[in-house]
Amino acid sequence: MAVTIKDIAKIVGVSPTAVSRALNDHRDIGEETRAKIKRVAQELGYRRNAIARGLVTRKTDTIGLFVLGRGATGFGDPFAYEVILGVMDTVSAAGYDLVLYGVGGPSNSGRCDGASYVGKCKERQVDGVIMMGLRTDDPQYGSLGDLDVPCVLIDVAPPQDGIGFVASDNVLGAKNATEHLLSLGHRRIAMLNGHAHATVSAERLEGYKIALMNAGIAYDPALTFEGDFSSDSGARAAEYFMALPRDMRPTGVVAASDVMAIGLMQMLKAMGMRVPQDVSVVGFDDIPSAAHVDPPLTTVRQARYDLGATAARMVLQRLEEGRSGMAFPPPGFRLATNLIVRSSTAPPPCRGA
Repeated sequence: MAVTIKDIAKIVGVSPTAVSRALNDHRDIGEETRAKIKRVAQELGYRRNAIARGLVTRKTDTIGLFVLGRGATGFGDPFAYEVILGVMDTVSAAGYDLVLYGVGGPSNSGRCDGASYVGKCKERQVDGVIMMGLRTDDPQYGSLGDLDVPCVLIDVAPPQDGIGFVASDNVLGAKNATEHLLSLGHRRIAMLNGHAHATVSAERLEGYKIALMNAGIAYDPALTFEGDFSSDSGARAAEYFMALPRDMRPTGVVAASDVMAIGLMQMLKAMGMRVPQDVSVVGFDDIPSAAHVDPPLTTVRQARYDLGATAARMVLQRLEEGRSGMAFPPPGFRLATNLIVRSSTAPPPCRGA
């Protein structure tokens, strides 16, 4: 038979309420009594009932992580996998469980029911929420303020105050990628961007434009292709760029993700183009396969594990400060990126191009 709080109370000589409060580290129980209660509980092999404790404390020691828009790749997506590990390791070390929600795309319902993000969080009574892959056109994007628990977004701007976010320094990362091509002598540099409803797309496009402006090169919309972070969209971009008049074709391309960059390179080679002799390519993310494609991909490295770990720490910090009545910490945090130069970039075929 399982050991109960009443069994511990009888041995220690206190009330069951005192045992419960001691096991939950309430400060109104003396240190000596609390230590004795915990020692007896350990000796008896007492295990707390998480569900019952949650009903009393309104705390389930559970963090919800939504991984949105990953399609068929799910949690095996090369970018998402390491972010998830960072979240999982951090919340586990803090004594929390992690509930993963995989959602293929935006819901058509913005209601707070079981099918909504807000509804799922309330249904599971999670203590905090982390979301990655959220699109700004998601019908539920604007309803995140209805959550009554701390919420942190990864790589997307929050829709309102009170919601935290963690992201890489996307502007500087794309700026550095573009400047790398400029330093090699490229002047016709294209941008293979992600879809318009991703915050990172706007930020990486901004970094690209800043680098061109600093070099005295006018931004040409014809050299920007909107993809969707998939390999297929990278292939379509290659077809688009190579269909431009010869004197307008780019000699270098900055891609907003490695997956798109790899799709671009594969199609360029299928079209008889050489990378980097004819077209140089820079990616973004530094996923594991980036170093193993032919040629190895020059890319902007994101600290993927740290993105997840930082988001988790922010949620946990907001939980503690919210309970103590203190104000939430600053709403956002940016992680540094690093340019990793490999063999997919070289000087353009003609310096005067």
